[in-house]
Amino acid sequence: MKQQLRKWLPHHWKMQLKLLQMYFDEQKTQYSYSKNYSLEDIGEYKIELRQIIKKGEFHENKVHNLKIVGSKVNNLIIQPNEVFSFWKLIGKPSESNGFKEGRNLIKNNISSDFGGGICQFSSILYFLALQSGLKIIERFPHSIDIYKESERFTPLGSDCTVVYGYKDLQIQNPFSFPIQLRCSVSEEELSLSLISPNEIILNTIDFKYSEAEKGVWAETLSNNKTLLKNFYIRL
Repeated sequence: MKQQLRKWLPHHWKMQLKLLQMYFDEQKTQYSYSKNYSLEDIGEYKIELRQIIKKGEFHENKVHNLKIVGSKVNNLIIQPNEVFSFWKLIGKPSESNGFKEGRNLIKNNISSDFGGGICQFSSILYFLALQSGLKIIERFPHSIDIYKESERFTPLGSDCTVVYGYKDLQIQNPFSFPIQLRCSVSEEELSLSLISPNEIILNTIDFKYSEAEKGVWAETLSNNKTLLKNFYIRL
C-alpha cells in the first residue's frame, strides 16, 4: 500500500518526503559534516586526478555547472571522522542557485534538467576516494551505460550519480589527520586533488566486466579484492 501511494504522489512531494526521511536518518548518526575551508595547503602530500571535459550537447552549460560545484568544493577541509556530503555542500541544483540546464539520466532515460553534467564531478571525487582509501558511506552508480569505449572519460564502474533528494555521495575521512580538497575547472579539463599532512598510500583500483543479455556487470576491485558489483543497462 505504501509503495502504491508513493507511485501516485507528485514528484515534488516525493522529494520532500525523501528529504524528511534523510533528515531523521541523519539524526541517528554521530556524523558531523565538513564546512571548513583554508586557502593554504594543510600539508605537503598531494594526490591528483585530471579528466577531460568532452565536448557535446550542453557543453557550455556543463562547464558552468561544474564550476559552481568546484567553487564550493575547492579548499574544503574534512577533519578525522568527518563526512563529506555532496548535497549538503552543493545545495539544490536549481536555476535560482545559478545552475543551468544540462544532460541528465532519469529513470533509465536521457533527458535534461538544471544541474545536468555535475555527475562528472561526483564521479571523479568517488574515484579519488577509492584510490585514497576514504570510507564510502553512500554512492549510487548510473543505471545505464551510455558511452562507447572511445567516448569514456572514466572507466565503467567508477561513476557516481547524484540526484538531489534521492541519491547522495557521502565520504568519511577515516584517517587520524585532516584532508583537503582542491579543484579547478576549465573549458577542457576537470582537476581534483587531495592534500594531506601525512602520506596516503594509494589503493590499486581495477574493474572487471561480465557481459549479460541486457547489459554488463562491472566489478570494482581494490588491491585485487572485490569491493562491489554494479549492473549497467546497455541501450
